[in-house]
Amino acid sequence: MSETLSALSVLEISVVVPATPQALFAFHSDPRNLTEVMPPTLKLVKLTTDGLAEEGRLIELHCRDLWVIPMHWTCRWRTVAPPHLLVDEIVKGPFRVFQHEHRFEPINEHSTLMRDRISYAWGHNWWGRLVSETFVRGYLHALFAYRHWRTVRWAKAAMSNRP
Repeated sequence: MSETLSALSVLEISVVVPATPQALFAFHSDPRNLTEVMPPTLKLVKLTTDGLAEEGRLIELHCRDLWVIPMHWTCRWRTVAPPHLLVDEIVKGPFRVFQHEHRFEPINEHSTLMRDRISYAWGHNWWGRLVSETFVRGYLHALFAYRHWRTVRWAKAAMSNRP
């Protein structure tokens, strides 16, 4: 990512999840699980990847946002450091810059603090910065709050199914 930090908007959001860092890492490193955490207004139409998270591996997503707005993203796994860190970044898509860090910090043997840090830029001038800091920030906050809710729900279901 060649953008300076000051030129980017940053959103940080975290949640305590009743799962181990290893379980969360495994879940989030599999792109097929995106449908588990996507809000109902965002529909995955097509997912193309060669497998689980691996540095340099690409993920291509074709989605419909708000059920009708087509979006095409190509992302790359930038950092894969099990079981505590995953970083993906946009190669092609609606953002000029988009980098997503997933951090999994153990609290105890049954709980993990999951932190998402999204560094992003939409547009190329003051207008793009204004849009990034208002509409896009609100959208991303709602999206990641939903993702966190779904991740906690997934973890509770996964833990209740353990022998």
